[in-house]
Amino acid sequence: MDQFIEGCFSWPSLPATVLLLLVCGYWCLVILGALDMDILDFDLDIDLDADVDASILQVGFIPLKWLNIGSVPTMLWLSVFSLTGWMASRLMNSPTSHVNLDLATDGLAILRDMGIAVFLTKCLTQPLRGRFDPKEVNLAKDLIGGICKVTTSEVTESFGEAEYSTDGAPLKLRVRVEEINLVRGDEAVIVGFQREQNVYLIKRAETGA
Repeated sequence: MDQFIEGCFSWPSLPATVLLLLVCGYWCLVILGALDMDILDFDLDIDLDADVDASILQVGFIPLKWLNIGSVPTMLWLSVFSLTGWMASRLMNSPTSHVNLDLATDGLAILRDMGIAVFLTKCLTQPLRGRFDPKEVNLAKDLIGGICKVTTSEVTESFGEAEYSTDGAPLKLRVRVEEINLVRGDEAVIVGFQREQNVYLIKRAETGA
């Protein structure tokens, strides 16, 4: 056990051990409520179109996006990286590590361990891509079939607005009818959505006898 601990805190395993301890300390603070889990999260919103010149900054972000950095929570990615890097450092290096840094041999060993950790982290986090993206609410397709209430004096083929009730503030919708015009206060069913005009098609709601 003493030899194992000594190896963890000697070169070339020392950087991996320190990083793993820092990550463990972070998660302990999160569990205790002292830190927010999303404090270091960020998103790489990269949209490269063949017809549009991408900025140098966007191009530089492509390798990070490929590695899933920004596609999964930052600290989750770093946690997997630190754990796999530490395991690689312990498995790939001699258990009889040394205290003094040898820049040539230790530097190459650290780079090798980081490369292994990056590859394994990419593989292990790949199934998590998109799992943590915020879910859009009140999509047009989700509103179809719902009931809204006319708020303008009337709704015609070219004019009209209505409100759709939600758990929060009601949604204000641009609406149109194809047959019978509706007036303020009428309840209507949303039957379609015209994306080009960003308007909803509605019809009068059937009332019970």
